[in-house]
Amino acid sequence: MAFAYCLDCGGRIYLGHRPWVGQSAFCDRCDADLEVTRINPLELDWIDNLVDSDRPQDLELELAPALQEP
Repeated sequence: MAFAYCLDCGGRIYLGHRPWVGQSAFCDRCDADLEVTRINPLELDWIDNLVDSDRPQDLELELAPALQEP
C-alpha cells in the first residue's frame, strides 16, 4: 500500500496499491486537495481549484454596464 504525507498538516494519505501521476488525494485531517505529481519518490502537490480563471473578469464585464451612470 502506497502512502504520502499531506503538505498542509503532515497527515498520512493512503493512495492504494498503484498510485499514478495525476491521481487526486484528499487529506481527511485538514481537507486539503492534493494530487500525485511524481511516483518515484512519491510526491504530492496542491490541486488548482480554479477551473476557469477568466470567470472573475467576465463577471466584471457583465456588471460594468449596470454600474455606469446614465
